Amino acid sequence: MANEVKTTGFKELNDVLVQMGEDLCYGKTASRVLIPAIKAAMQPVLQMAKSLAPYDESNTTTTHLRDTVRLNARTPSPRDQSSIYSEKGDIAIGIVSVRTDKRGMSQEFGNAQVAAQPYLRPALESQANRVISILGSYLTYKLTQYKSKKV
Repeated sequence: MANEVKTTGFKELNDVLVQMGEDLCYGKTASRVLIPAIKAAMQPVLQMAKSLAPYDESNTTTTHLRDTVRLNARTPSPRDQSSIYSEKGDIAIGIVSVRTDKRGMSQEFGNAQVAAQPYLRPALESQANRVISILGSYLTYKLTQYKSKKV
């Protein structure tokens, strides 16, 4: 059963972000507000993905998959914008990933020799409500700061 997440307040958030973009410049709003907010909000997903990634303590010859899990928040690249997960107008994205190699993909999705042992998707699904909560709190703080400077 898929988790359902309810969100509200996007119209109000959009209005304030547009005003900030007009006042500060859209690039600065993304780099000073949205990208740090995404990084903070995605930390629980990063930690959960690291804890769920398969780890073989007896293997001392290669880098463990867990050690390659990383978090990136940025403005979308043209490649990001062509993804089915991106929408026109997205100005900041957050990605939890692993070093792209066959091993990482095989663990997540499986292959002919190895059954799937997903760790990225379950990390995001299990932490979705927490991500939204942190994102909301962070943005509330930043927007309150911005509004207090405007008065």
